[in-house]
Amino acid sequence: MNFISPAFLWMLAALAPLIAAYFLKVRPRRFPVNALFLWEKIFQEKKASSLFQRLRDLFSLLMLALALGAIALAAAGPRPASQDKRDLLIVIDTSPSMRAKTTAGGKDGIETAKERAREIIRALNGTRRAALATAAGELDFLSHASDSPKDLTDAIARLQVADVPVGPQTVAAMNSCAKGAGSAGRVLLITDGNRGWEGLDPSVEIMRLAPSAVNAGFIAADLDRKPGTTRGAVFFYRIASSVKQETSAELELRHDEMGLARLVPITLKPGEETSDTLDIDDAAAGKWTAELKFPDALATDNVVALGLAEPKPVTVKVVAPQATFFQRCVEAFSLTGGMLSLAEKDADVTIAQGSATTDPQQIIFAPSGESPFWSGGGGEIEVLAAETKIPGHPVTKHLDLEAMRFEGARDLAPVAGALILATSETGKPLMWKARVEGKDALVVNLDPAKGEFFFSPAFPALVHGAALDLSGRGPVLRSAHPTGSRVNAGGPVTKPDGTPIPAGDFTVAKLGHYLATTTAGARWFGGALFERAETVLDGTGPADSGASVERGYPISFWLLVVAIALLVVEFLLYHRRKAG
Repeated sequence: MNFISPAFLWMLAALAPLIAAYFLKVRPRRFPVNALFLWEKIFQEKKASSLFQRLRDLFSLLMLALALGAIALAAAGPRPASQDKRDLLIVIDTSPSMRAKTTAGGKDGIETAKERAREIIRALNGTRRAALATAAGELDFLSHASDSPKDLTDAIARLQVADVPVGPQTVAAMNSCAKGAGSAGRVLLITDGNRGWEGLDPSVEIMRLAPSAVNAGFIAADLDRKPGTTRGAVFFYRIASSVKQETSAELELRHDEMGLARLVPITLKPGEETSDTLDIDDAAAGKWTAELKFPDALATDNVVALGLAEPKPVTVKVVAPQATFFQRCVEAFSLTGGMLSLAEKDADVTIAQGSATTDPQQIIFAPSGESPFWSGGGGEIEVLAAETKIPGHPVTKHLDLEAMRFEGARDLAPVAGALILATSETGKPLMWKARVEGKDALVVNLDPAKGEFFFSPAFPALVHGAALDLSGRGPVLRSAHPTGSRVNAGGPVTKPDGTPIPAGDFTVAKLGHYLATTTAGARWFGGALFERAETVLDGTGPADSGASVERGYPISFWLLVVAIALLVVEFLLYHRRKAG
């Protein structure tokens, strides 16, 4: 046993005057009396009870001495000699699965984790410091290293479960903390032990909670227009579960304003995923919700927020000599997803071949001669390999440029200020986007009639991406995106809590309905969990490391409790004695 402040043990010296006060005898004063027989009875009763009185006084002395000793020891701060003196970084898993109820009393995992953390903080006893962090989509510090239990417990009270699952960046951040701590500190992770922690450094100590109860939830869902219709829609879903036996449930699909659309029975089978598609004949645009009616451990993955857009395709006009191939391409998109539609005039985008048109937005294949969008008019060049200059651009992100054959490309110079999207191995521009006098053009420096370009997968992908980009529609939004994913809605977005997000890429961090304002109009879409590891709850993550971490109140706390109890008992006996 060691002591934090051994100087306080000098308080034990106060036992000497305490004992002296109890054994100090006061010599009685003598008084003459007229009748001794009147006092004899009192002397006899006093003599009969003197032994019990002395025993009571000794018992009172013993309790006060023990109380004083307990207070002195508590002030000295005793601690076990084997106690680990290293500072702690307590990391609490706040991924969505921590909302699941455990098999131990049906308590939420996060509440159990909070209580574990409080027990560790109580045991610090001023000898160590601790920092508190949460781990979900990222590692977030709630408190820096502190030896103040109040500051740390206040930080625990602010802790909330996130809607984003654990990602590789979180694991990497924890590994960095573990390596930085070295031998001077410990990193302790309190988690439910589900998957998502692959690659965690072995030096991170794991404190596993009780396993979660049976659960089922959506791991994929989509709602889109039915091909060839303007009112019909198709809903697709996939559900994973950890049921131990075949179980019945219900799936409800409803429009948030118009009410129930479909209610279907489903069967959950052990070790299998359940998936199907549902046809909706009359599906209004707006907010939709899919809900799995099944009492399980985690409610978060039982509900999916969805969005369905009003059909508003990009109209495309073709003025190329080989118009048939372009028209068939546009018609194919019109019949499947409805994103493109063929038009004869007043179109959003024009597909041209050879030279530019007077239309405001155009895609120009096989450029030749002079044009506001290029200059040079050179001869053909040989292209051995093409490379992208702007990775992830909406026009080229679905193209395999290395596999594309740029047959018929010419030695042209884009207009000043043009955005170069792709070049040859020698640096010759092959694809660029330019704006001249209020007109936008995407120039594709190849002849589609050569190299069988019309029959390659790159042809429809290029037409689709270029038409959406020139029309300002931006990327195609899905009806629901997984939390933690990056999304560009093509305009400003309003989050489920009403917070605005400016146009550009953002991370879907919350569950619920998002509203995007795009050039095609308002568009609802959802943020959903869609993470199998957070739904199946199979506990196949990191095992409990069996780390010995002090928990609960320190020894000094219990010594003070004993001292107070002794003083209370002695006080009550003292009053009883006085009353007698």
